[in-house]
Amino acid sequence: MPEKKSVHLMEAGEELEPFEFLVTPELNQQYLYAEEDYHPRYLEKNESGPPLVHPALLLNMSNSTRSPSFYLAPGWAAIHAAEETEFLNPARVGKKLRVTWRIVETYEKRGKPWRVTEALVVDEDGVQILRRKLHSTYSSSESAK
Repeated sequence: MPEKKSVHLMEAGEELEPFEFLVTPELNQQYLYAEEDYHPRYLEKNESGPPLVHPALLLNMSNSTRSPSFYLAPGWAAIHAAEETEFLNPARVGKKLRVTWRIVETYEKRGKPWRVTEALVVDEDGVQILRRKLHSTYSSSESAK
């Protein structure tokens, strides 16, 4: 089995392993209750189709830590610095969603590695749902000394 590569060492063009999940009514409702958002658009079918997936669920499931291959070396921590998010199309309850991540930029700033990761959520029909650019820096316990 190949050794996992710490995300703070990944280079532009490298990808994390995709993550797929089915948005069941129960999963969506867990988010509705957590957010205390009971709008009918998230609970009821309408003329456009099944209920919408709550945006908080989409954001949570598209964090790079959801990738089965996400790994940080011992002593390293990820720091979420900024992001750009585009909601492209509504996601519907009952659909399987696939999240992919690609490192699009790497650089060093103030002695710390930085990575810009593009996340894309697509439904089972190939419809793009969400695009995010996640800006992260990484710190080690050694650099804190």
